[in-house]
Amino acid sequence: MAIGRPFLITIIAVGYIINAAIELFVGISGVAPNFLLRFITSANSPYLIPLGLWQGTLGLALFKGWRWAWWLAVLGAYLPIITHVIASFRGEPWAWGTILWNFLVVFYMQSRDVQAFFGREAY
Repeated sequence: MAIGRPFLITIIAVGYIINAAIELFVGISGVAPNFLLRFITSANSPYLIPLGLWQGTLGLALFKGWRWAWWLAVLGAYLPIITHVIASFRGEPWAWGTILWNFLVVFYMQSRDVQAFFGREAY
């Protein structure tokens, strides 16, 4: 049974690809645009270049519906939840938004149509 790509998977994949492009730009040039300075934690290129490559690969894999991308997207949503809960207690203002976003991603990735798109058996 063939199933088309769910719309929100397209949005999430494009978000990963855009984020990867920004990280690669900042990592390679070493210069962050002014509007990003309050959001990025580091303009350290040894950190941003592999992260940008990783997120670009994950975005492409989500867009194409590769089965392993489902696992990485779910794992990639759980890890920031854990780290941002700790950061929220230290006063990080964006932590709760990140926690909420990642909870939404985790719950959406559990839906039947998304699991079917990635070739997983939905229960």
